[in-house]
Amino acid sequence: MRFSLTGAALIGLGLSLAGCAGADNQGFTNFAVQLGVDPQDAAGRAVEGAVLGATLGAGLGAVFAINPGLGATMGTEIGGALGAAVGIATAEPLPSYAPIAIPASALTPGFYDSWPPGNVPPPTGSVAPPPLPPG
Repeated sequence: MRFSLTGAALIGLGLSLAGCAGADNQGFTNFAVQLGVDPQDAAGRAVEGAVLGATLGAGLGAVFAINPGLGATMGTEIGGALGAAVGIATAEPLPSYAPIAIPASALTPGFYDSWPPGNVPPPTGSVAPPPLPPG
């Protein structure tokens, strides 16, 4: 129980750190733009992926290695790098907006200008009729 609580706290810490990663680092921003992903989203996902990858790598390394300490160390390093790479790769793409051609004239001229033929607007002082009495 205590181990799962510690693991949940570490994952929560990693997710909260993703909000602290700003996109003001020009090297990372240029790298993310070259990859075609949103720099702010990529920074957050890289931190989340690195923390989750390092946590998963440490756990798997400790379970499957002959020496659990060495396996956890190697799993943390490899999992963190792979998690950050997967986080950047799964970031949202940069928005691309195609130019919209503006027509020279209105598409439906006069449609909203007046009432349709045969219909007249209600008088200015008119109100809805009162409701019918019950029964």
